[in-house]
Amino acid sequence: MIRDILVKIKNHFEKENYLIGASVLRIGFGFHIIYTYLVHLLQRDYIWGPDGIYPLGLLQTNHNEVWSLYKFSDTVLYFEVVYFIGLIIAILYLVGFQTRITGFLNFVFVWSLYERNPFTLDGGNNILIICMFYLIFANVGEYFSIKSQYNKISKSKVANIAHNFGIYACIVQLCIVYFFSGFFKAQGHMWTNGTALYYVLNVEEYSLPSLAHFIYNNPYLVVIGSYSAILCQIAFPFLIWNKYLKWPILIGSIGFHLAIGFFMGLVQFAIAMISLDLLLIKDVEYRRIYKFYTSFKSKKKKKGVLSTTT
Repeated sequence: MIRDILVKIKNHFEKENYLIGASVLRIGFGFHIIYTYLVHLLQRDYIWGPDGIYPLGLLQTNHNEVWSLYKFSDTVLYFEVVYFIGLIIAILYLVGFQTRITGFLNFVFVWSLYERNPFTLDGGNNILIICMFYLIFANVGEYFSIKSQYNKISKSKVANIAHNFGIYACIVQLCIVYFFSGFFKAQGHMWTNGTALYYVLNVEEYSLPSLAHFIYNNPYLVVIGSYSAILCQIAFPFLIWNKYLKWPILIGSIGFHLAIGFFMGLVQFAIAMISLDLLLIKDVEYRRIYKFYTSFKSKKKKKGVLSTTT
């Protein structure tokens, strides 16, 4: 019995899993990183430059243990070169060009940017940089990518095991984030009495005033939103392994982060978390979704043709 289970586990890990989800995750992370570069493009000197709000000299003095490519020179030219090389690498990673190389380089340049000024981050960077390290070992260029000889290394058992290690490490990391996020929410009295969402949406720095009042002025939405956030996050690590229950929990999680991105303006955080949620959809499930979409589209097209002919 135990031997059969071990054989099944061995066979499972010797075959690459979640290839489509890994490619979707690469694209999501790529958009997240490029957004970070571009949204601050005109303010890059002020935020990350050698004489910006967090001067390079202060970083070198107080944080000698911090490693970053931006620390090697205090000239503006060097900063500009490193910044735009990082942006180019992120674009190449997004389109799937030589992902084995660009994945590693992207990790190095993004790590360097985060370490240069940690006070500009929104929390999504933590799980992103951890999972980017795991994805160095994974095959993230199998789908939706510019094909390259480096995208597909030999399909050896070792390479497949490394891929699965990277993917499952990302999934475990996601489960840890969700569980402890819900666990610590459950210890706060504002969450347990169902009023947390009201106070969250009243923070001016993290709210969309023109729309947020439609939610926090409705006590039913506030209570439902507060409690559902706790329940979904705590239950997430346990329900995603069930082929039936994982769909409502995934839909709830994606909807939750869409709301965070839209109503609170935490776009980068939302992109990172939704991308990781989409990793949990298996290849066969992605194919079923695509097959359903094409079938529905074909039926709709035929119906349109028939209506015009009659």
